[in-house]
Amino acid sequence: MLHGFPLDHHSLLPLEQCFSQHDHWQRYYIDLPGLGQSRDGFDIRSASDVLKALSDYLTEEFAETDFAIVGYSFGGLLASALAAQYGDRIRSMFLLAPETVAADNARTLPKKTVYYVSDLPHDAAEQEVAAYRATAVVESAENFELFKRYILPGLMGNSENESVRYLAENPALAKTAAEYMSQYRRPVTIVVGENDTMVGYEDAFALYRTLQEATYVCLPKAGHTLHLDQAESVQCVFRRWLSDLSQQLR
Repeated sequence: MLHGFPLDHHSLLPLEQCFSQHDHWQRYYIDLPGLGQSRDGFDIRSASDVLKALSDYLTEEFAETDFAIVGYSFGGLLASALAAQYGDRIRSMFLLAPETVAADNARTLPKKTVYYVSDLPHDAAEQEVAAYRATAVVESAENFELFKRYILPGLMGNSENESVRYLAENPALAKTAAEYMSQYRRPVTIVVGENDTMVGYEDAFALYRTLQEATYVCLPKAGHTLHLDQAESVQCVFRRWLSDLSQQLR
């Protein structure tokens, strides 16, 4: 389970409930090298450094064992690069709002849209509200609480992390996501939000069109935290992905 930037593993924990009927899977919620609880022990100066440290870990941890990857945002970009290295040993990928274009100014993004549902709590901290509204699409008290529980820990934990600055300055890998995945033959599911102003949805569709076996789902009224904005829909697709993966391995 590979999270986004500059977050930590908490951001993917909303998917954990989907394993209630698929509990035979061993899950690895990773704090990416240089981020979260993996800040120490790594010299991270670029996205390529994260990829190298991550692949070293996977090689040691899984040896010859096959595995699957869930990649969220930046984690999706890393997943694409890992596909080139591990090939069919990655039995399937679930890419959630994947980053497919590293440079912010080169992405195709929709205009900012917010669907107001309810007021935020009156005692909400100004800093938390500002962080929330930077990506919020469905603005409500309930959605805000989910943001505080799953997204904010990583944002706050990495707020003074020097690796974040280096990664922001050097976000690109050696190749594009499509180039990394050009020889990948396993199933890929891509789920994006129609209102995602961070990575958009069109660039992920361009990647989808290059893949051998892929599913593309674009959800309305959903932004970069689409698994919070449209939790039921994302979980439905994720459960289907888990079921298909189980069938593949029988």
